[in-house]
Amino acid sequence: MNGIPCAVTADLNKYLARLDEDDRRDEAIDQRTDELLAGTEYSPFTPANLSEALGELDMTGIEALCKLLTAGNTAGAGLALKTLIGDYWERAARREAERQIDNEIANACPRCRGRGCRHCYED
Repeated sequence: MNGIPCAVTADLNKYLARLDEDDRRDEAIDQRTDELLAGTEYSPFTPANLSEALGELDMTGIEALCKLLTAGNTAGAGLALKTLIGDYWERAARREAERQIDNEIANACPRCRGRGCRHCYED
């Protein structure tokens, strides 16, 4: 009809659908990460989580904090510590969000990919 072979059109449609699925996955992971960080299990600044993140700091982070504290830059050290701890828990929450979303995708309805169709509710 438009001069493009059917196989090319079909491949293009599959590719575009996959891009849409990837975008939805990324958005779902971002949303789930935010939800996890808002809860207590992944909140960076609970006593247990702060302690865990401090124990996991690498030598580079420790050295940077030591330099700031030695120079008397307690505000800078506080900001650096907040960033290091926040980054640690954001990575942990993102890994968990990816695991959860990928599990949901793997177990989703093969017809609608979990968007909700009549086949989802037949079981």
